[in-house]
Formats: sequence, structure tokens, C-alpha cells
Amino acid sequence: MPLTQTQYMHLARHTLAAEEENRTIPMLTQEFPDLTREEGYQIQRLRAQLMQERGHKLIGYKMGATSLAKRIQMGSKMPSYGRLFDHYLRKEGESLLLDQYIHPKLENEITFVLGRDLSGPFVSVPDVMNATAHITASFELLDSRYHNFKFTGPDVLADNISARGILLGSVQINPNELDLAQLGCTMWVDGEDVAYGTGAEILGHPARAVAELANLLWTQERESLKAGMLVMTGSVTPAKALVRGEAVKTVFSRLGSLSLRVE
Repeated sequence: MPLTQTQYMHLARHTLAAEEENRTIPMLTQEFPDLTREEGYQIQRLRAQLMQERGHKLIGYKMGATSLAKRIQMGSKMPSYGRLFDHYLRKEGESLLLDQYIHPKLENEITFVLGRDLSGPFVSVPDVMNATAHITASFELLDSRYHNFKFTGPDVLADNISARGILLGSVQINPNELDLAQLGCTMWVDGEDVAYGTGAEILGHPARAVAELANLLWTQERESLKAGMLVMTGSVTPAKALVRGEAVKTVFSRLGSLSLRVE
């Protein structure tokens, strides 16, 4: 049975409260086993409206499950999207305080900053490349509000696909100057090389994730990507669970490096 508007709003408030109060909740599908992906997106939209009512500004979107490694890690079959807000932004050199999170994970991503609007449903990779002002290296901090970081597709969509933080690099390059499929990154933890990947991990080419987002956003919501927005294209390597006391550094070819200390 489809959810009522009252139920949609209740679930949006429920998942947002878990984020704001830094606590876990059971999966929504335990109470609503027939929850669909479309309903998950509807809850996410209402959740975003609530965040904007609290004074948070929408600054872009993030794609999830765009790499094979991430789909295997999370058991996902298809890409999905969530929203990014200004209060998610973190500063380079700022330590991550573990007590302020539930069970945080870090992803290495290539982020696009748009110079022009992109509107689906037929956005292509060349469209994305021509509409992008620059790309930059980035970390994304994930922190699912569900017990044990376990969820189904509709659950994670309702929870804004676990969005919690963003760290952007300082190097900005026009994407047309690079071979994005070959753009690589190596993650180091306490000086040990633990993961490597290239842009080809992201749907074969990271710009394809932006095109997919523009087309999904139009199909689901009749919305467009706006000039100035960030688009995080998904993790090049598997997500790294963060542990107190460790230092994480990722070196991106041509895009510099990012580092984070966990305290």
C-alpha cells in the first residue's frame, strides 16, 4: 500500500532527527517492507525541505554506488543520488572528532563544479564536460543512521545515502585538460598504501556519473543541476571505516592530495 503524505513526512523527520541527534535507528523497511526506491526518494526530498527550513543551503548532489567496488561492498545494483548542504563542508587540516559521528567512513572522490546548468533526460558525457567549470579532489564522509551501517536501497535513499561531510581539495582543473578515466588516486593510512583506483572505476568515466545524475534527477523530480553546484561522482576506492588515532592521506594524480586525522 502506498504511503500517505503524513507517513512520508513522519519518516523524513525520523531519519533527519537521527542525523541531528547522532544516533542509529532501525531500517524503515522493517516497518514498511514494501517501501520502493521512488518512495525513498520522496522521503529524501521532504527531508531536504526540512533541512532548508533549518537554514541549510543546498550546494549540490552526490552519486552513490557508481563503482563496481562500491556496489560489491554495499550490495547495490544501481547508482543513486543524495543531496549536499553547506554545513557538510569541512576544512583541510581539521581533525575528525570520532565522538561526533556514529560509524563514519571515508570515500575518495572526483568532484565536478558546474559552470552551466544541466537538465535531463538526455545529458551525455560531452554535455557534462562542456558544462563543468572545474574538477577537484575530494573526501566524502559517510555516516549511515541505520544500525550497523546496514540498509536496503529504499532505506539508504530515504537517509540521503548516508551523507555527513565533504572535504574539497585546493587544486582546480578544467576536466577537458585531463584523461579522467586514467586519473588515479592512492590512499595511505598511517603511511601504508591501502587502496588505489582510477576514474574509470566510476561508470567507466566520472563524467558519466554526472550525466546519470542529471538524467535521474529529471526523471525522479523534474529538477535540473544548476551552475555553481557540486557533484560528487562516487568513490574511486572502497569506503574506509575510520578509526581513532589514524591519519588518512590520499594523493590524486594532477589534483593534489587531501589528508584527515581521526581523533
